[in-house]
Amino acid sequence: MLWMSCSGRRLAACWFLALLVVTGVNGDEVEPQNAAGLEQLRGYLGSMQVLRAEFRQDVIGPEQEIVESASGSVILSKPGRFRWDYREPYERVIVADGERVWFYESDLEQVTIRRLATGLGDTPAALLTGDETALEHFELLSSWSIDDLQWLQLAPISPEADFSIVDLGFAAGELQQIIFIDRLGQRTRVSLFDIDRSPRLGDDDFRFEIPDGVDVIGEKEM
Repeated sequence: MLWMSCSGRRLAACWFLALLVVTGVNGDEVEPQNAAGLEQLRGYLGSMQVLRAEFRQDVIGPEQEIVESASGSVILSKPGRFRWDYREPYERVIVADGERVWFYESDLEQVTIRRLATGLGDTPAALLTGDETALEHFELLSSWSIDDLQWLQLAPISPEADFSIVDLGFAAGELQQIIFIDRLGQRTRVSLFDIDRSPRLGDDDFRFEIPDGVDVIGEKEM
C-alpha cells in the first residue's frame, strides 16, 4: 500500500488525505457550539472543486520540535485527480488521473503504479475514487478559535482508519492548516499558502510521463 506513513522516504500528500476523510463527517449528533464550524467545513468542501497551492509539511516530535520537513506544490480536481510535486528534501511526484496513481522517486529512479482504489487500499484517499461506499465517517469532537484560526477536531468512527485525530484550521474561510495524528502516534502539520481555488486545470496536468531508464513497479497490473 502507498502512503502508510507520512514520514521518511514515503512523505506523501497526507494533508490531502486528511481533507478528504472529512467529507463523511457524521453530523447526526453535533453539539450546538460545534454546528457553525461543521457548516463552515461542509460549505468549504462543497464549494472546492479545483485547487492549486504551495505546502509545507512538518513531522512534529514529542517536544514540539520539527524532526522532518518537506515542501512543494499541489493541484487537485474532483473527483479523483491530483498532483503532488515534492521539491524538498527529495524530488517526489504523486499523480492520479482518476483511474491510476503514479508515485515517482527520482533518486531511486523508480515509479510505482497502482489503480486508484487498489493503490490506496483502505486509506482515506480511497474517497478519491468517487465511490460513496468508501466514505469514512468521522465524529466532530470539538471546535475552538486561537490565533485567528477557527479549528475543528475530528476522529474516525472506524477503528481501522489510518488516522486517529484530524485538526483543521480555517482563516477567512480558507483551510490553511491541518494537524493529524496517525495510528502510530506520529503528529504531522501541513500549512497551505498561495492558495488558488479557481485555477485553470486540464487533463495534461494529471498525466505522468515515465522517464526513460527507471524501474517500473505494478505496470503489468494495468
